[in-house]
Amino acid sequence: MKKLILLTLLCLGVTSLSAQSKKQIDSLRLILSATSKVVDTTLVNIYCQLGKEFIKLKSDSTIYYLQKALTLAKASNYNLGLLKTYIQFGQYYSIQFLPAKAIEYWFKALVIAERLKLSSEIGYITNRLAEAYMSMGDYNRSLTYFKKYAAMCKIAGKTEAYLLSLNSIGTLYFSKKDYIHALRYFRLCDSLNKDLNSAKAQTAALINIGKTQVELKNYDEALERFKKAIRIEDNYIDRIAFVGNEIAKVYLLQNNNKEALRYANLAQNNIARTSARMNRDLAKTLSKIHERIGNLHLAYKYHKDYTKISLAEDSVKNAQLLRLVQLDYENEKSNERIAGLNLNIQERQSRGRMMTGGMISLLLLVIIIAVYSRSLSNKNKLIEIQKTDIQQLNGSLENKVAVRTEELMNANKELIKKNQEIKEAMLKGQTMERERVASELHDNIGSTLSALKWRFEALDRNSLSEKEKKIYDGILRNMHKAYGEIRLISHNMLPAEFEERGLIGALEKFVTDLNTSSSLSKTTFLLDNSSLYKVIRQDVALELYICCFETINNSIKHAEATEVAVILREKEGGDLEVIVKDNGKGFSDTLNNNGKGLKNINNRLERINAKLSIISAANEGSRIVISVPESLWETHNNLTYI
Repeated sequence: MKKLILLTLLCLGVTSLSAQSKKQIDSLRLILSATSKVVDTTLVNIYCQLGKEFIKLKSDSTIYYLQKALTLAKASNYNLGLLKTYIQFGQYYSIQFLPAKAIEYWFKALVIAERLKLSSEIGYITNRLAEAYMSMGDYNRSLTYFKKYAAMCKIAGKTEAYLLSLNSIGTLYFSKKDYIHALRYFRLCDSLNKDLNSAKAQTAALINIGKTQVELKNYDEALERFKKAIRIEDNYIDRIAFVGNEIAKVYLLQNNNKEALRYANLAQNNIARTSARMNRDLAKTLSKIHERIGNLHLAYKYHKDYTKISLAEDSVKNAQLLRLVQLDYENEKSNERIAGLNLNIQERQSRGRMMTGGMISLLLLVIIIAVYSRSLSNKNKLIEIQKTDIQQLNGSLENKVAVRTEELMNANKELIKKNQEIKEAMLKGQTMERERVASELHDNIGSTLSALKWRFEALDRNSLSEKEKKIYDGILRNMHKAYGEIRLISHNMLPAEFEERGLIGALEKFVTDLNTSSSLSKTTFLLDNSSLYKVIRQDVALELYICCFETINNSIKHAEATEVAVILREKEGGDLEVIVKDNGKGFSDTLNNNGKGLKNINNRLERINAKLSIISAANEGSRIVISVPESLWETHNNLTYI
């Protein structure tokens, strides 16, 4: 009766579709703790179910419980339990991106399923083998198993599964870049689905046909398929986000930036925040869109998000691989300990039987007092042995604690190193982006303005009226001025001197170029770094260069100054102070009321924990002061030389 109650509780815990994974785990653990007399087959099922729930949570406890299930199933020759356990192992290694390891367990499960003639399990395992081989790039084996699975579904009358298998075959050809065969299978899936009307099959076919048409450059047909798919409810949590992102990418290919932005925003508003891959792909699309429409700040923001998520995914995958290696090692050690304990039990049982026989013989041959004395002596020896064992165990425990402490310290060092690598990668990304924007300004916009200027100069000025000549001369001057400004900006966004000589070298080059520019002949530019002796951290140097660049440009455009000075100095307390001042007409607005230029500068300085102060008044010039605490700008590793 007690076993029947436990089995009933197990069934309720396993079949309850609405219960959360953690509640399921607590219920199953409660069953385990209720009694130690549960039959082996029931324990195998409990451990399998615990492993399944921990797979959902992506926890390392999965291996622990599945290994227990495997040991019990082998010991009790419980084939159905072995099958369940191998399937759970295959699922676990699949989500850990280890297809080769998953294939090993899928084949073990397939052998048992075929022996037990379980057609449903055979079909499921065959499909998973096909998916695993495809993820490894072994397309021939993958195609063989996909076709086997499709035939099984067709014979069993599982129409929806058969249609989805056709879609999987199309996906395989798509991965091989054989778009003609891929399109054939996707369209076959869509055509056969008209009778079944499966939302899942219809959405899969529409999306995959759309993606194939994009590769074939049939953009209008791709958009038609995607827009149908986005309206079908198939219980895929990121359906709108995924399809919206695909539509946005097609509009980008058609240079329709407005529609691309609309669908990208729709995707962003419907994305599941836990989907790292979807967030990464959408961030990449948004970065391209904002770059196209000229929102360089947002383009940079989304590009930074894309880089951050990609680095995080790589870190997670590496951590998972390290965990799996460690778990395999701990599993092998556990098996060795279990084998050793079993051997000790057998030896003790053998010694116990021998001692019992000896005791009986002695009781027959010696007197009671002698037997009692011998028994007492044996007990004293046993106590001494136990004391020695306890001392050895204490010493072993201390060693394990020391080893674990060292491992944690090493892990912390590795984490600090990884954080530094991420910061360096972000800095490199910022540098590359500024180089790219400078190149785009110089090569594209500069070339276009130059071509327009040449064609405009080709006009016959003498054939124009006096009014038209004035307009002609004004346009030509403005074109010269625009070309000069674009060239100046492109050369100074990230000059080569910054990489070679650091912040001071870049500023010296910038000031020299300004002083030699014919369009700025009325303004004198000065640089004073005579009071600066220490090195500046590279990320801080880059942000300070950009802020100086933006501030000087503001002075050129608005201040009408005859002198602009840049001063870098180290204060008595060790703080770094950067001052940009001019003798222009000044301004009376505060930082909160001012334009985007100063706000952007303030946002950049917040990243390096620097402070910005502004002193300005009408017709009295302006003085912009940047203060960086000593602990945040001075460095002795990876130096930017001044």
